[in-house]
Amino acid sequence: MELLGGIQRVEHAIQTPAGDPAWRPAVSQAVAQLKAAFAAHVRETEGPSGLYAGVLGDAPRLARGLYGLVDEHETVWEALDDLEGHLGAGGVRPEVVCEDAARLIREVWQHRQRGADLLHEAYETDLGGET
Repeated sequence: MELLGGIQRVEHAIQTPAGDPAWRPAVSQAVAQLKAAFAAHVRETEGPSGLYAGVLGDAPRLARGLYGLVDEHETVWEALDDLEGHLGAGGVRPEVVCEDAARLIREVWQHRQRGADLLHEAYETDLGGET
């Protein structure tokens, strides 16, 4: 599963009526799926053979941006953990869960966009002289 699908599942789950008894389990399942997709994303991007290492080798000028993306992974993990914690605590109001989910969705969307922008800059921008 990719990040986009995980984001969409969470968006769909929080838009169902919170009074429905299946709401919290559905949101929990969607968050678990997003977490799995995010874990796959981190595995694919970080590490010595990850996407970011390749970009760093091809476009070392983008190191700062790459390190920023790695730092964002920690921020997203924290947001995922917070949301899971609120879902696991039965007394947390659905409004709080939805606010947490909306924040998480924004963070993942922004992270995806920054990553796409960085890849574009690495491979589509002609600086001349850089090989």
